[in-house]
Amino acid sequence: MQQGAAQQSRPMMTIQESVITCLRKYAEFGGRAARAEYWWWILATTLVSTALSAIDSFVSAISGLYVYSPLSTIFGLAVLLPGLAVTARRLHDIGRSGWWQLLWVIIGIIGIVPLVVGIVVGVVAAFSGGGSWESLAKPAFWIPVAAGLLVTFLIWIGLFIWWLVWMVKQGQPGANHHGPDPRAWDVDGGESVTPA
Repeated sequence: MQQGAAQQSRPMMTIQESVITCLRKYAEFGGRAARAEYWWWILATTLVSTALSAIDSFVSAISGLYVYSPLSTIFGLAVLLPGLAVTARRLHDIGRSGWWQLLWVIIGIIGIVPLVVGIVVGVVAAFSGGGSWESLAKPAFWIPVAAGLLVTFLIWIGLFIWWLVWMVKQGQPGANHHGPDPRAWDVDGGESVTPA
């Protein structure tokens, strides 16, 4: 595209366009994804996963055999990689590295530590001085467990709010170091604007 050519915003992506784009870019972690592409993908995969879970539950109830949700599990594994890829591209759109996903997972796992510590402290407190299994019903056990659970919950809520703020944030206008703006179009040719 020549410098100075007219640009306009691309129309918002539909749910079908989002799913097709994410499946075409199945493992493509480079480039950028607008909010619509990301959130339509999240909605579509959540709806399909919920429907498959309902089918799994229905089949288990009718057959009398409990099978661990095979349809929703297979679907979840099938959309894991494109989900990570579209999240990386969405992070690129706001000027962040796709590796932030890994940090969120690490912080989420570390967030379990207060709960584990609370359980250990509660068990030690309950059984100190010759306590028995009945001691687990006393406050000496439940207070540290509840405190650990509260801290873990607050860490996870904070992490979720942080993630949500980033995912709803407007992308950087124009090209950034991850690629062209996914919302910009060349009015003359209808092509996505490439960085100069």
